[in-house]
Amino acid sequence: MLNLLDPWFKMPFGDAAFYAIFGFLFVFAGIVILILIFTLLGLVMKKIGNRKPRPRKDKKSKSTAEGTKAATAEDGSELSPELVAVITAAVAACLESEQSACDFVVRRIKKL
Repeated sequence: MLNLLDPWFKMPFGDAAFYAIFGFLFVFAGIVILILIFTLLGLVMKKIGNRKPRPRKDKKSKSTAEGTKAATAEDGSELSPELVAVITAAVAACLESEQSACDFVVRRIKKL
């Protein structure tokens, strides 16, 4: 059977086998290197993602004059109850002027 391929295939069988095996090993080594790189990147990203944020040193008191809790923005700073009331009233007035039937509750205010 190999004699039929002889006119078409001019390379010795040993050289062809060497190139085939070398190619397979080269591709396998490349895949292994890529797996190692992505595994290391995954570990680094997991370490970065698991860091705990440093606690802030707030000099503000956490209680208000009325003894009620002030609203807390997402960044940790306190908002006065008066500011929350003003923002809620402004949003309600805006929606009332538009005749909107949207019922909502303000749960969080984020400072920009």
